[in-house]
Amino acid sequence: MRKDLKVKFRLKSRKLTSSTTLTNVPNALITMRISYKSLKLELSTGCHIDSLRWNETAQVAVGPNRDGMTAEEINARIMTLAKYVNDVVEIYESASLVPTPEQFKDTLERVKTGKTSFTKSRSSTKKVIINAPEPADKSRSKSGQVSLKTLFNKNEGKTEKPKINKPLQFWEVAIEFENICGRQNNWTESTHEKFQAMRNHLKGLRAYKRKQGLKSFDFDFDYFDDDGMLSYLEYLRDVKNMKNSTIEKHLEFLRWFLRWSFQKGFHKNNQFETFRPKFKKTQKKIIFLTKKEITKLENYEIPKTKLYLHRVRDVFLFCCYTGLRHSDVSNLKKYDIKKDYIEVTTKKTCDSLRIELNDVSRKILEKYEPFDFPDSKALPVVCNQKMNQYLHELFKMAGFNEPVRQTFYKGNERIDIVKPKYELIGTHTGRRTFICNALGMGISPQIVMKWTGHSDYKSMKPYIDVADDIKAEAMKKFNQF
Repeated sequence: MRKDLKVKFRLKSRKLTSSTTLTNVPNALITMRISYKSLKLELSTGCHIDSLRWNETAQVAVGPNRDGMTAEEINARIMTLAKYVNDVVEIYESASLVPTPEQFKDTLERVKTGKTSFTKSRSSTKKVIINAPEPADKSRSKSGQVSLKTLFNKNEGKTEKPKINKPLQFWEVAIEFENICGRQNNWTESTHEKFQAMRNHLKGLRAYKRKQGLKSFDFDFDYFDDDGMLSYLEYLRDVKNMKNSTIEKHLEFLRWFLRWSFQKGFHKNNQFETFRPKFKKTQKKIIFLTKKEITKLENYEIPKTKLYLHRVRDVFLFCCYTGLRHSDVSNLKKYDIKKDYIEVTTKKTCDSLRIELNDVSRKILEKYEPFDFPDSKALPVVCNQKMNQYLHELFKMAGFNEPVRQTFYKGNERIDIVKPKYELIGTHTGRRTFICNALGMGISPQIVMKWTGHSDYKSMKPYIDVADDIKAEAMKKFNQF
């Protein structure tokens, strides 16, 4: 989200009745407040929810509304609306204009319904075009379209024509790509953030080149031949100081966008496909707990001044014995727990999983069964960031100080970093612990994949390689048999 743009979601205030209080407002409307420079606007999201099922601080739903929408569906709609608002701001910023509330609402509605395209004017200046289905307006062209400039002047008379010295098509198509692909493929917030990061890095490269003396430099699609792709790689490596594995991911994001825009006919340059640099890299070290380390954690006596760490440890151990991600254990409800198994629909991949319970996972669920957590949650799970913080604290106190070396490359330079193990342990370590130990005990990868939801053997291979090492060490014990 842009620094000068603020989007807040909140419940619309309403008159209280004798049966409601400030903390218990039924079926309240969720509104979206937009603040951008001089623009102030409040719009409806179309969602209603009881105030008891709304987290005002995090601005997210924690329960379903009365129309049957789940918390995930409500939050997905909120995230999508925020994304559309950001797209509208980028459109107006590209034309150096600040819209009125009416103009902003009109453009937002067009972006939401996908009525955006890009054309060239006679002077070859590339500009934003917004489809307009109503043919009666004289300001519309023969094709039934109205330009952003015309839309801006519609209610205000003449406005000084903005000076646009650079072609806008590349950046406009980048917004179009994210808008269309995001809706078609139901992108998560993290995927949108990745492509927002791509645009930010490209803008950083543009600013960097302008500082180097190319004052009017800007991108077009013809720029991305072998030399152009190489300049982006060198910027990420030398200026942004990224390691090779990260650079490789960012190059693939850019190829994805360039490939899509090529297929849609926005340009005819496909030289980016032949740019396939070789990167020196090592396989990422998988951090997990051995059986001995799990026992050490289970037996560690937590100080009386740190009683909150008991719950953190229980949730982490539950992940170690079920293979659940943090997002899924956080979403686990009491009605998902059956006699001998739990049923989970994963948040990340939407897989429906049935995971059998073992003695440890069952004992942890039974421990918290009498407690009434919000939204019928089965376990006391805190947010991912807070839990990672608590895990570092817990494992440091428990003496997990073993030095762990991590190796990566920046260009041809090998970099080794040594950290104590507790700094590398996070919520996802529980899932990795489950997979590595399950494979190490000889459980077949196919069964483990049914528990974890992995869809292909390739994603399991790094864990299998680790498990082979575990089994090799275990076999040595027969030498003293």
